[in-house]
Amino acid sequence: MKKQMTPQMLKQIKSFWKWFENNEMQILEAFTTNTKHDEVFNQLNRKLSYVSKRIGFILVGRKSKSEKVKLIITAHGYKKLFPKVNGMINNAPKLSNWDFQAFIQPNSNIETFKQGMDKPYIFQDFELKTSELYFKPLEFNTFQKKMKIVVYLKNYKYHFDNDSIEEAVYIMIQDLIGEENFKKTIDLVQLAQLPENPKNLVHLYELQEYIDFLNKINRRVKIEV
Repeated sequence: MKKQMTPQMLKQIKSFWKWFENNEMQILEAFTTNTKHDEVFNQLNRKLSYVSKRIGFILVGRKSKSEKVKLIITAHGYKKLFPKVNGMINNAPKLSNWDFQAFIQPNSNIETFKQGMDKPYIFQDFELKTSELYFKPLEFNTFQKKMKIVVYLKNYKYHFDNDSIEEAVYIMIQDLIGEENFKKTIDLVQLAQLPENPKNLVHLYELQEYIDFLNKINRRVKIEV
């Protein structure tokens, strides 16, 4: 049975958006210029935790000042949190600098990735573009319909000790195939340095197509790929 919104949940959500609306320019400046970044985003995390400690957020950057910043509210695949996430977006304010989105949705605009025109994901001390990432499948279990993969990053050797890099890649994969689909189909993600010649690797933006191909296999076996 799907959990419904309660008056207490709605009160928490409205309190969060009231705070967000009063501080939107400070949040925007922290994201785009890194001004008081830690202070502002620690406060944003704390305010969001009053709604749910398991709900997270993702900010997607803009290429120009005329474009809005997208704030994605994610349940990280936990279905019990879906009503809260939907409730947050349904009660979000209309702000000229922001777009608000419920859940990490699959991105079907493959041509943008092929042309390298996708927007970078801007994290605290590094940036990543989906079009620059590759993967190699390790194993696919056709009974569970789950796959283990290695994702290759060109500057991983400089960030391998960064605790945020793995979470960042998880977010990018979910943005490609959707957060619910990610939880259903990806069993393990390992990270590695991108070799100089990636000819034997697959572009990460082709992951959904690869999953669809493997799902056509009906044998109940583990396939070493």
